[in-house]
Amino acid sequence: MRRLDRFCTLALCIALSALTSGCYSYSAIPVSTAPVGEPVRVRLSGAEAERLEPVLGFTDREIEGQLLEQSDSSIVLSVALPLPATSGSTLERAHQRIIIPRSDLQELQRRHLDKTRTSLLVGAGVVAVSAIIAASTGAVELGIGGRRPNPNATRVPAGAPLLLRWSVALP
Repeated sequence: MRRLDRFCTLALCIALSALTSGCYSYSAIPVSTAPVGEPVRVRLSGAEAERLEPVLGFTDREIEGQLLEQSDSSIVLSVALPLPATSGSTLERAHQRIIIPRSDLQELQRRHLDKTRTSLLVGAGVVAVSAIIAASTGAVELGIGGRRPNPNATRVPAGAPLLLRWSVALP
């Protein structure tokens, strides 16, 4: 495999991971206004967390899941169970439907995409991919060792669009 192909593959992997990831944050909302079907995080009382330990396999007081139903006395969540240590070839996670009494529910938070942090993450990924591609194609002159750069390395054809007329100089 050529060196350029490896760099392009790496750049593509970085770009895809940046585009498919996102930064999420949570904000507290009243239980009565929680939208059914949305991803939420609930904070439980200690007694309820202990009661759910055999069902969920963990004792965390904060549980993330999808709100399935809500009534005057309880809410119903779909919670992803932890993956087994020796998982097979399947990538699907099992979900457990749990009922939480409102008396044991201390806080309900709604998950939403943080646009600022996600934009910064994607922007950093684009810059990294651009730098890798530019370095791999020889578009960047490093000027190491006091050598003079090739005068043809910075030439841009007269018909090139304005956006293509840029250069990168690394110290």
